[in-house]
Amino acid sequence: MARRRTKRKTRRRKTFSFINAAESLAYANIISTGLFRANIAEWIFGGEMVPGGVETGGWGVVGGQGGYALGLAELIRDPSLFGQVAGNARANAASMAINATLTGVSFRIFKRLLRRPLANVNRNVMKPLLGAGIRL
Repeated sequence: MARRRTKRKTRRRKTFSFINAAESLAYANIISTGLFRANIAEWIFGGEMVPGGVETGGWGVVGGQGGYALGLAELIRDPSLFGQVAGNARANAASMAINATLTGVSFRIFKRLLRRPLANVNRNVMKPLLGAGIRL
């Protein structure tokens, strides 16, 4: 009986890119601001835990402009607040889509314009200092 062909596994080097991490953080911030009216740090840690964060309201809900900013702890304590999240999603869908599109385009242009300097920094600074798995 003939042997079955096995699919070759693609060998990829696992690398961490600071620029890709910044882009992902920008997308997460757009989504958290649109849905919860709080940036990603305020959403995870609450307003008083973040330097420059907003003050908490009367019931531990983080106060924001045009309503209340919801934190992760508030959503866990009171699941009925997901109705407010759905309302925020409907109200901010267009602005979130525009911001995400502009973020993607600007990061793509940034990477394209600075491709050679970034490669130089990765080759001459990042690789000798931090190893081959981390790049700018």
